[in-house]
Amino acid sequence: MNTANHIVRYLAAAIIVALIGGLIGWYVFVHRQVAATDATDAARGFGQTSSFGASNGSTFQNTAAGFQSSSSTVATGATGTQAPRLWQVTSSPVAGMGFIASTTRLNFVERATGNVLEADASQTKVTRLTNTLFAKIYEARFTQSGQVLLRAVTEGGAVTTFLGTMATSSSDQINVPVALTGIYLAQNIRTVAVRDSSAQLFFISPLSGGASGITTDWKGVVQKKIFSSALVGWQARWLNDGKIYLVQNATDNVNGSAFQLGATGTLTPLLTTLPGLTVLPRSGSSALLYSTSDNGTLTLFAKASASENAVALPIHTVADKCVWSPWTELVAYCAVPASVGTNTFLQDWYAGAVHTQDSWWKVDVTAGTAEQLYATDPKYALDVQDPVIDLGGAYIAFINNLDRSLWMLKIDK
Repeated sequence: MNTANHIVRYLAAAIIVALIGGLIGWYVFVHRQVAATDATDAARGFGQTSSFGASNGSTFQNTAAGFQSSSSTVATGATGTQAPRLWQVTSSPVAGMGFIASTTRLNFVERATGNVLEADASQTKVTRLTNTLFAKIYEARFTQSGQVLLRAVTEGGAVTTFLGTMATSSSDQINVPVALTGIYLAQNIRTVAVRDSSAQLFFISPLSGGASGITTDWKGVVQKKIFSSALVGWQARWLNDGKIYLVQNATDNVNGSAFQLGATGTLTPLLTTLPGLTVLPRSGSSALLYSTSDNGTLTLFAKASASENAVALPIHTVADKCVWSPWTELVAYCAVPASVGTNTFLQDWYAGAVHTQDSWWKVDVTAGTAEQLYATDPKYALDVQDPVIDLGGAYIAFINNLDRSLWMLKIDK
């Protein structure tokens, strides 16, 4: 009898120990899972203060994590202070930017959200202007008065084009983000060119067996077809003097041509049969920068006028990395790669397969000369894309093609 009692007691004790051990094990397991979940949530930003809790916007918050130069030549800058000569405005990807009218205020669009923000170099300040979500914007253009064009791709692969205008804020809501309203144009527009001084748009849409070019106002109401072609691969520029230029999509080692498009749809040859041709015309004159890409060699040419011969400049870059000064003298500013390293630079660069380390040069087109304007510290990789200049000729803004961050360079004459 005593033996049976002992056995029962031992079994009861063993069961109790097993239950306690199981509870302890379960607690440890659950605790580890909670810790892992908390770590994952923290990495994703859950539980953090909303980046749009103030008018700054997430781009400004991301800027704080940007790099600083020990010499302060390159820096994100502290809010309320004068920006350094080369200012990293944002470390998060942007879709495009544009200076507003005759100011040095730069509007730009966050690529992930489609929000419009404003950068002020005099105060290294970034302010969010809109609160309307447009996800995954890959291209943005601005007019001088602040209207914005947004381009995106739907889940089904269709290209959308939105012409937006910012709502007017009330007098008691200064610096409060406003709605972005507007209209969508037809889907799958291939190419757009904005005449930013008058809020007009020229776009090329595919047709059966070719493409057509159409002009429109910013409301999309007054549309006029002025161009048709059996070719669909065009790039377009609509200058503020009213001239429209068309260039065949550039491909290394393949001859391309550029034309001026007349109001009645006529094409006047500008440049013909040049390999890897990219072109930068100048508003208000017949001056021209253009470049070729032939077997790994980039050559930049300048023409002071239509009647003069082209001159090969002593720098090797593409016209896509240049911008004209707004002053009367024929001066342009170009980002020049330290090296190219590929025989198919344009193809690889447009695809994002290669990146360059650029410095800035000042080009005197009349003299056919170039001098270095700004030498970027080699530890900062800057691959200049889509440069724009303010109407006063004081700042150049550009996207770093390496990570789509936004930068601004002050021009010291």
